[in-house]
Amino acid sequence: MDKQELILKDYLLETISDTKFYIEFKLPSEYQLVEQFQMSRIKVRNVYTLLEKMGLVYSKKGIGRFIKQKQKPLDVVMSGNISFSEKMKSQTANYKSKLTKFERVAQNHAIYTKIDIGQEPLYLVERLRYIDDEPAAIHRSYVVMSNMPEIKKIDSRLTSMYQFYQRFGVKEFRSTFSQLSVQYVNEIERNMLNCEVLVPIVKVESDNWDAERNVLLEYTEIIYRTDLFYFQI
Repeated sequence: MDKQELILKDYLLETISDTKFYIEFKLPSEYQLVEQFQMSRIKVRNVYTLLEKMGLVYSKKGIGRFIKQKQKPLDVVMSGNISFSEKMKSQTANYKSKLTKFERVAQNHAIYTKIDIGQEPLYLVERLRYIDDEPAAIHRSYVVMSNMPEIKKIDSRLTSMYQFYQRFGVKEFRSTFSQLSVQYVNEIERNMLNCEVLVPIVKVESDNWDAERNVLLEYTEIIYRTDLFYFQI
């Protein structure tokens, strides 16, 4: 991207930032920007293509390009002592969860470098979270089987790991850490979240312990898409 394209990108990003929430806003045409910035049409198109891949702009054939609906506020679940499902239900009346993966974790999986459990068997429970019918987050629980052997009883009706743990005697939860990072999704995650290639994601990692027994229940990863939501911590 050359200097002209960077100037136009910054101009359009400022325009997007300054528009009102939830109002569909038509952006200048390629021709208007060619005239205004005295640059080639291909450069204008390059900038618009980049903004589309960032999930900020969409096009209507024969009409023009528009700013995508602005993000909705979403509270980030930062620790393992809060139920994700209950947190989401408190923010929207239209929330659902779908079990997308339930499997034994291979012992060469990278997750074993993140938790000090030796070679204890882990089970991955992955859910796709929807808010207002949009895929909003991927939630992965790496469950320590020896500390929760009932994990094998999970089925497709699962909606909340907290309710599952409580059903098998866990009364109090605690977390020893939470960390947040900004990353880009791989192709599988991008397809699950239905987002563009350059949309960054917020990844929150934490642990979740049975406070009464003082044993680790799971290592948690939650991947939030950023083009539909902004985050309150």
